[in-house]
Amino acid sequence: MAKYKVFDLIYRQGKNRKLKTQFELNNTNESIDKIRKLETDLTFNIEETVERGVEQSGHGIKVNSKLREKMINQKEVVENRIEFLTTEQVHLQKIVAQHDFKNKKVLEKLNELKLSDQKSQELKRFNRDILMQKK
Repeated sequence: MAKYKVFDLIYRQGKNRKLKTQFELNNTNESIDKIRKLETDLTFNIEETVERGVEQSGHGIKVNSKLREKMINQKEVVENRIEFLTTEQVHLQKIVAQHDFKNKKVLEKLNELKLSDQKSQELKRFNRDILMQKK
């Protein structure tokens, strides 16, 4: 019976690790979505700083140019963050798959132990019945 508990504890521990990793993966996915929305907003705002066909003053052009430059820099940071989070997302997906694989292996081993234990109990009963018949 102790071997069952060991494998059961290993299975539960693996299941908990998988759940934690899935939670991290969900948070990463939400962060990616938020940052992508920010990226589209920045792209829209960058395009809005250029006014074509409208007469502008020198000061207005200078202000829009600085604003546009800052937004382009922010967009670059956002793109780098998306790239990092995407890499992290792939890594977390691999870890979840590894946890699934390990949990399946532990369950298979647990089932094998139960099956072999049942067979040995049946064999003991059978031997006991045979001994009882001989007496």
